[in-house]
Amino acid sequence: MVGAVLTILFVRLAIWQLDRLDERRTQNALIEQRRDASPEELGSLVASFGRAPADLNHRPVVVRGVYRHDLEFFSVGRTYDDASGTLVATPLELADGTLIIVVRGLVPSGTPGPPAEGFAAPDGLVEVTGWLDDGEEPLRIGEPDPVDDVIRSISRIDLAYIDRWIDEEVLDVSIILEVEEPAPTESVPIPIPLEELTEGSHLGYAIQWFGFAMIVMVGVGYLVWRAGSPRAPTPQIEEPSHHVGA
Repeated sequence: MVGAVLTILFVRLAIWQLDRLDERRTQNALIEQRRDASPEELGSLVASFGRAPADLNHRPVVVRGVYRHDLEFFSVGRTYDDASGTLVATPLELADGTLIIVVRGLVPSGTPGPPAEGFAAPDGLVEVTGWLDDGEEPLRIGEPDPVDDVIRSISRIDLAYIDRWIDEEVLDVSIILEVEEPAPTESVPIPIPLEELTEGSHLGYAIQWFGFAMIVMVGVGYLVWRAGSPRAPTPQIEEPSHHVGA
């Protein structure tokens, strides 16, 4: 009975992992489809898909505005592929006065600022092309509470957190910068690579759970076979004969 329950449990866990794998593959296909599209104006994307970050995420976009150098901030200790350093993000003010966070890239650790010394964003009207991103998951450990003064360094690009301390309207999607026109007159931060699409460990876990189920089935089958197989008779030990001498 216990063996049957364990086998069913392990099989169900394996099937659940296969379902997760299918979901991941579907999500990856959607992301690839969005990334391969041509950049569109932010207003056109919002008109077509709405303002929900989930509907805009990963779509190529082009926006025009003016960088707010006074609101630039850092995220230190970041690593992407083989590059590590300080992540620089600069709000871009759009024509309607709203701000969209532009993640411009990595600069060397220890770069003075913000604004990042030697890596200034272009002045005046600029056209930014990149991919929309819904930001990073919150990381509250050791994060200071927002205050009236501008916080110039945060651990993650948490858009809801950023909106709490910038006293202006901040869109709930950001832009991972690909190119900007006009080009900066100073050094350009290392661009942030797009997130690599993987299938995760779901297939490996599914195989593992199926393996556990097989082990239980074989083990239970062996025990059943042993219990039902005829046992060899116990050999009888003959008593030695005693002869009484005449």
